[in-house]
Amino acid sequence: MKKIIGIGLVLILLIVGVSFFINNPINTISGDELSQQSVDYSENGISLSMPGNWVSAKSNSNETVLAVADPDAKDSAGFNSVNVNIEKKSNAGSLQSEFTSNYNTLARNSDFTILFMGNVSFNGQAAMEADYTSVANNQTKQHKAIWIPKGSDIYVILCSAPESEFDNMVGTFDFIINSVKL
Repeated sequence: MKKIIGIGLVLILLIVGVSFFINNPINTISGDELSQQSVDYSENGISLSMPGNWVSAKSNSNETVLAVADPDAKDSAGFNSVNVNIEKKSNAGSLQSEFTSNYNTLARNSDFTILFMGNVSFNGQAAMEADYTSVANNQTKQHKAIWIPKGSDIYVILCSAPESEFDNMVGTFDFIINSVKL
């Protein structure tokens, strides 16, 4: 009799546990899960991996050579508010001078706030990173820009999201950045 009661209690605990996880799924996606749900994308000789639900996007910048975005994240005007653009600056000067000039100009504009500027590594080579916020149309966005020299060109991987969502997107942005092949 005690054996049957013990088995009954175990079954009840299993049923309660399973129903808890069915009704309360875990929504965090680890890097491994993201890579399993990712798709490869290439354009203009550049390739990357992105989440499977992301799409190719258009950019207003003439220097953009590839742009992808989360189609579920839209701003009040209907534009993708979470995106990654890769820009190419041809026949650029040195990485340091182009980077410094760009962010010195932004720093003089009150719509931009520089959060971080420094040296980083991209696929084992020297690169530079700038993190900053911008305000446009009463919306504050946060950006992470990785500047990478390649020959006489400089590529900029620019990740953007509304400031309130940026921290939640860092893992996805890092996944995409680490997959980029120039």
